Amino acid sequence: MSFFFAEKNFASTYVFRSARVESFIDHQKITAISERDDWEVGEILPVVSRNAKLGVVGFVEVNSVRALSPTSFELRLKLLRQSRKYFIQTGDVIRRMDLSVGNPDYIGSTDLIIHQNAVNVSSKYRPLVYQGFVIGDTAQTLYNHELMINYFGNLLYGFNDWLTLGTLTTANIFGKPNASFKARVYDSESTTLATGLSFVRLEQEGEASLNLNLYWDSISSDALISHTFVSLGLIKWEKAADSAAIKALGSSSFQSGYELILNNWDRFLVGPSYNFEKKALGGYLSYVWIADRVHAQISINATDITHLRLDPQDGYYGFFDLYWRF
Repeated sequence: MSFFFAEKNFASTYVFRSARVESFIDHQKITAISERDDWEVGEILPVVSRNAKLGVVGFVEVNSVRALSPTSFELRLKLLRQSRKYFIQTGDVIRRMDLSVGNPDYIGSTDLIIHQNAVNVSSKYRPLVYQGFVIGDTAQTLYNHELMINYFGNLLYGFNDWLTLGTLTTANIFGKPNASFKARVYDSESTTLATGLSFVRLEQEGEASLNLNLYWDSISSDALISHTFVSLGLIKWEKAADSAAIKALGSSSFQSGYELILNNWDRFLVGPSYNFEKKALGGYLSYVWIADRVHAQISINATDITHLRLDPQDGYYGFFDLYWRF
């Protein structure tokens, strides 16, 4: 099966190829008319609304191509996915689209997140795997051989589509060897569940920490995803409570938050957290700018909202993260 997500050097071949929705056979079958016949059966294509403000409103798969005349061809299409807010209508355009870079017609929505591993697309359109070093991960995993690294060496690697491995490389250098994994155990259109372990060995202190991590993502609307995270300290080091700002580092915590997808695919993150060792309620407020491969993030975080002071151990603190996804 081929996909509409073409790479730059390939997409230019198809830049003028398009078809217009002509009729609906039933709730899942659509016909479209094109002046060209070079469509591939099995090809997955976006449907762009005739209303320029709406952009992409769905996906279809080419089932057959039939000549009506030397310059007119009928496409039989199968509806794969449609926006929750906007329906496909006659006159909408079906065409190839290069999504290896940002595209203004591809407007942010949970309905348009791209999950196919074999496709080269901008990170804008991928599920968010990582919410920053202090907020933590989502239930999503990197795809096979995908790599993510931030500016101080936090490294994640997609061992396969459902298993992500991680380590903080700089901590390894300074006597704190560490490793983590996250396995996606259930995935549907609206819900994703994952679990994993994170381990740190503190050589100077002669201690270690081991956490069991549980993740649950749920799509709430066309623009909103909820993220629930539970980390249970199985092995705790003596000062684990002092590191409550870093999730899954010895202490046990619970976090529930929301990811708002904006029209340009930037993300707004907000949510509360609770640390069981400190018996403290915290939270976070964050904005993530996403370019094709680069993510820049700024956040305001709280370890304990009742302590109005700048202190990552017991109060409020800011954080900046910069990371790349390849």
